[in-house]
Order: sequence, then C-alpha cells, then structure tokens
Amino acid sequence: MTDEGFDVRWTPEYGSPRAVLFEPHDEDWRRTEFEWTGDGWREIGCERVTGVACFGSDSEYSAPDGLRPHPARDDGEDDA
Repeated sequence: MTDEGFDVRWTPEYGSPRAVLFEPHDEDWRRTEFEWTGDGWREIGCERVTGVACFGSDSEYSAPDGLRPHPARDDGEDDA
C-alpha cells in the first residue's frame, strides 16, 4: 500500500465533517478519527488495526490515491 498513511474524509448529512486517518505504526496500523470543529480538527479517538485494504466500486484492490496532509495539521480545506 503506502508507507506514509492516508485519510478518508466525509461530511454527514447532519453533523460536522469527519476524517479517518490510517498511519503505519510498528508492524500494524493506527486508525485515528477526527471531527472538524470549525477552527480545526479534533481527535475523537484512535485504535490499533492489524490490516488495511482499499476497494473500488468493482471490488478490486486499489491503492490510496492522492495522499493528503494529516487532518490535524491542515486548515480544513478539501485538497481535491
């Protein structure tokens, strides 16, 4: 996959934008969830995960495309 990590961001119909960041950590991964406060990203929680995979609409593996900065370090603007 990647040695740098990647994030997935979305805005629910009712609520603040959210992000989930996956970063390599030792031999596993760390999944950290964030919520946009209007001023910055607030960490909601994190956990160790033993595997991460991305799948496209055709259910075949696809690597993360266009890695973005860590949600806690940017200004909340969408990079896409």
